[in-house]
Amino acid sequence: MTTDRTNRLRVLVVAGHEPWPLDHGGRLRLYNFVRHLADSADVTLAIPDPPRHRNLFPSQVRIVPMTGPSAATNSPSQRLPRADWMLRRVRGHFGTRPQYNAWLHRHARPERFDVALCSGAAMGQYAAALRIPVVWDAVDELVLYTLRVAETAQPRRRPAALRAAFFQALFERYVARRAAATVFTSSVDASYARRWVAPARVAAISNGVDFDYFAPGEHPPEAGTVAFVGALDFPPNVDGIVHFARGIWPAIYARGPNRRLLVVGRRPAAAVRELAAIPGVELVGGVPDVRPYLRRTTVVVVPTRTGGGVKNKVLEACALARPVVASPRALAGLSARRGRDVLCADRTASWVERVSSLLEHSDAAASLAANGHRWVRRAHHWPALTSDLHRVLQSAARSLRSSAIRLSAREHRTTTFTRAVAADSPATRITRRSNALAEGNRRAAPPWAIARNLDFTSRDNEEVRCR
Repeated sequence: MTTDRTNRLRVLVVAGHEPWPLDHGGRLRLYNFVRHLADSADVTLAIPDPPRHRNLFPSQVRIVPMTGPSAATNSPSQRLPRADWMLRRVRGHFGTRPQYNAWLHRHARPERFDVALCSGAAMGQYAAALRIPVVWDAVDELVLYTLRVAETAQPRRRPAALRAAFFQALFERYVARRAAATVFTSSVDASYARRWVAPARVAAISNGVDFDYFAPGEHPPEAGTVAFVGALDFPPNVDGIVHFARGIWPAIYARGPNRRLLVVGRRPAAAVRELAAIPGVELVGGVPDVRPYLRRTTVVVVPTRTGGGVKNKVLEACALARPVVASPRALAGLSARRGRDVLCADRTASWVERVSSLLEHSDAAASLAANGHRWVRRAHHWPALTSDLHRVLQSAARSLRSSAIRLSAREHRTTTFTRAVAADSPATRITRRSNALAEGNRRAAPPWAIARNLDFTSRDNEEVRCR
């Protein structure tokens, strides 16, 4: 995906953290996008503090901190836009760093960069400080995540969840309608967000897998071994494995006493630690490398009931050529063929039958693993996914260039030399035109239209049932 260096896109990637170590889905996504974008674009990564792992990034990636003397002051001509009520609410919710706003307003200018990529939900609040087109990689859809968690919460907690979801929907619309494009990892998340951000441009670009790192093992798996891998302090993971271990595993264990359930992940919550008392359950906890545990297992289970986005644990297990049984929610937004590339289970009986069948029939498990491995290599290759992102960034950058051309023609007829040095500079008006083009004469839907689209079912056709 290399290009002529004279025509390379100048991309400013804005992140709230250095994408290392790769122990979180957001870091994993950002690190691989930055690494592969550097093959076809001039990439500058702006992070809060000086990098601690500079040697792990390609040498051509420029990494700069958004704190320090350059962010301390602003000249009168570089004053930040006044925060409106939505920005004030967002800053109260996520927290804000004034240094970021100052640095971005000073440095994110058309003469330095063509486009900015804001990585993560919280970084969307800084889009207003940028004077270049913005692509917002929101990663997961906030409202969908909140409502899914609320599905399993006590009824008295649902009004608070609805209020939070309503605010999140307003925030997503606020940022999406100021960005040239908004990106989500899952097509389900993207389709849900379109309910309140339309007609803003929304795209789905999934996560990939490092196939050199997650390569299949050479030795056969250990018979009767089932594994769950994930951060064990993350609420959707805690809910999923507790439900599986208490409600499903005893029936699987009863069909073969030599069976084991390995629970692997860092910082296990109290509810997860208690699972070690269940017969056949082994709490492994945090390990430096999950690959040996996945390679030795006969079946990988992903019993997710809440949360959103793409489940990297499904992709990584398939990359390691391990058969996967997952819930409909864990497979939502993935193109894997259910029944051929992965198995889907949505009820206790189906979970018991499908996991037990794979444990008892090694040929069927091997066939499923091989199909899943071919699928993930075809659909979740980081360079191909980064090419999709590059096209979105290019399209956003073109919006600024076309605005600049039209503005130049107009100024040739109507402006004077004094306007060139006025506070309302051409660069400022170019950016304003670009933002207007990105918004495209949109009429904001009233708040009650958003409220009508908030519901606790939050289901998409891709996850209603196992097929």
